[in-house]
Amino acid sequence: MGAKSWRDWLSFCLLYLPLAGMFGFFVLGQLPFLWPHLLLWALAIAIGSSLLAARLNRKAMISGVVILFALSAWYCMSYIPDRMKRATNHFGDGAAPEFAFQAVSEGPVPTAATPGKILVIDFFGTWCSPCIRELPEIVRVRAGLQNRRDIEFVVVGTNAGGDTPERLRAFARRQHVTLSLAFDQGKKAHAAFGLSGFPGIVVIDRAGRVRLTGQGYNSSEASFGRDLTQGHVGRCMP
Repeated sequence: MGAKSWRDWLSFCLLYLPLAGMFGFFVLGQLPFLWPHLLLWALAIAIGSSLLAARLNRKAMISGVVILFALSAWYCMSYIPDRMKRATNHFGDGAAPEFAFQAVSEGPVPTAATPGKILVIDFFGTWCSPCIRELPEIVRVRAGLQNRRDIEFVVVGTNAGGDTPERLRAFARRQHVTLSLAFDQGKKAHAAFGLSGFPGIVVIDRAGRVRLTGQGYNSSEASFGRDLTQGHVGRCMP
């Protein structure tokens, strides 16, 4: 910003271009909708260099800064959350793969889909910060549906991150988690549902059809619980 000679621009290019290249290779390949990142960076550089080099009049400078901040605010607060939600949540109507979890908690634990009941599976990791942040939302959704005996919830651990049934049980005891706990040995069910990350949500309807698979948790998505109840689970209800 404020570069006045070709050497300054060369230094900038040597810093910016590798970063932009890595962003494009590692991020845009999986999340192509984030391409405006590169545009906003270029716009910020242009405005910043013009400001410091005094190449624009005062009114044009102020207008440019206001436009940049407005675009950035819309991009971060509206565009990204909406596109992330679309990218990570997939609705469908395919038959659920066969799976059988290992019960971890005491009492009745849904270790497979039960005909006539809706099953909500939360693939969880005790090492996974987004999983831990999401868990209270799952608990609140379950509490809101506690009178619906036709809906079952289960928190499922896997071998990922070194988790074991004992480790999952100890975590639930420390955090006072009352949801049913199960374990997916070898991540077989996790892979069978087409998931690659954590947390992962799967909703199976009464007929054994997968109605939703979702990955990740966006803490800024304040409507998560409402969407899960009215949208994802709601699609399976009569």
